Amino acid sequence: MMRNKRLLIIFGILLSITLLIAIGSAIFSIRTVNAFCNNVKDEELCAEVAKEKDNIIGKSVFTLNEDKLIKNVEERVGGIKVVNIERLFPNRVNIHFVKLYDYFEVMYEGNFYISGIDGKILKKQAESGGDSVIRVVLGLTEEPKVGGTLESAPRFAALQDMINMLELLDFRETDAPAIISTIDIDYSNLAIYVFTRTGVLIKIQGDENAGQKLRYALSLYTAKPSYRTTGLITVTETEKGIVDFYDENGTID
Repeated sequence: MMRNKRLLIIFGILLSITLLIAIGSAIFSIRTVNAFCNNVKDEELCAEVAKEKDNIIGKSVFTLNEDKLIKNVEERVGGIKVVNIERLFPNRVNIHFVKLYDYFEVMYEGNFYISGIDGKILKKQAESGGDSVIRVVLGLTEEPKVGGTLESAPRFAALQDMINMLELLDFRETDAPAIISTIDIDYSNLAIYVFTRTGVLIKIQGDENAGQKLRYALSLYTAKPSYRTTGLITVTETEKGIVDFYDENGTID
């Protein structure tokens, strides 16, 4: 009798666990996936991102692999950056993303590769983006990949540092391209040349702290109108980032 009683108790516990698992699986299985664009209203783009539901509906909200989900969405849709995956218990998932705007372009073998402010390649096209983007001159040794970055490019770390600084300065979408026409990292191993649309040339000496040096140069560039017409702004390779302005006659100010 005692043995049968014990078996009944064990059977009851196992049955309860099985029922809890079954109920939990039904309750916590993903049923709804929504997408929200944080920086622009674009219902069509949101609908495209939300199609990721086809790959995760029915999966447990607890075991959802967020890194894999982000990777899949960004590779499938392109031109976006997922900023957050929100799990709403018991069975909903929200994908929050931002739309990346054309910011830079790099030319390779006659084609133009467009990237967002984060340096991610958004698309490949036969024609230049013109004044709407910043042209970046790099010594590329291999073709950039759409969906990838320019990490394999020589001196990419310096470019990345400058990109991060532009983002910190909130030079977004049209702001920076309206000021900067070209960033040339390939011309000299000793300096980076930044060409402005008003004709002023910025010379950043050395790759170290390139972003901070660009900030110093842009601070001077915007300081007064005479610094935005013509001449040369140089930032020397020092911890304080000494900035000098030379007019068209080579006279220092």
